[in-house]
Amino acid sequence: MLTFETARLRCRPLTLSEYASFNEGHEPTWPDLSNPYGHLISGPNPLAFRSPRVAANPAFAEIGLVLAIDKVSNELIGSAGFHDFPNGEGMIEIGFGIVPKRQNQGFGTELLLGMWRQIILDPLVKTLRYTVSPDNAPSMHVIKKLGFHFIGEQLDEIDGRELIFELSVNKFKERYGGDERI
Repeated sequence: MLTFETARLRCRPLTLSEYASFNEGHEPTWPDLSNPYGHLISGPNPLAFRSPRVAANPAFAEIGLVLAIDKVSNELIGSAGFHDFPNGEGMIEIGFGIVPKRQNQGFGTELLLGMWRQIILDPLVKTLRYTVSPDNAPSMHVIKKLGFHFIGEQLDEIDGRELIFELSVNKFKERYGGDERI
């Protein structure tokens, strides 16, 4: 299960019962957090893509959407998730979001590094991928700062033009493997 902590975040997967609540049209009862920013309620929402995958394969819930909870306030400040299980070549793609009021404080970088540190424990994962709109300056800044390599672009039917960045697991381990400082 993709449950972990970083310096400032407590991270855990959205549970099957929480997916069910969202699918029924209401916010789950959160026993371990508050959601003052309405994350997953308003604004961009990955649930439309993650919920059908969880319905088809409940094991996907473990990596599909991981909640980022501020350790100090117990507030839900964002989430990250993998688009699917690793493909045949070992590539896995991530998406993430931090609520606007908590952006530009390093939480996105911290969340991404935590997610990648966990997923590379799976021996099937060989390549980390991140796709981003060229107009998304904050995400472009994060992915370049982390040393991912531009490998091309694609046209996403929903998000439009996206730039594709990748980093091998070996390069990631060289840069960030055992270093818990985020």
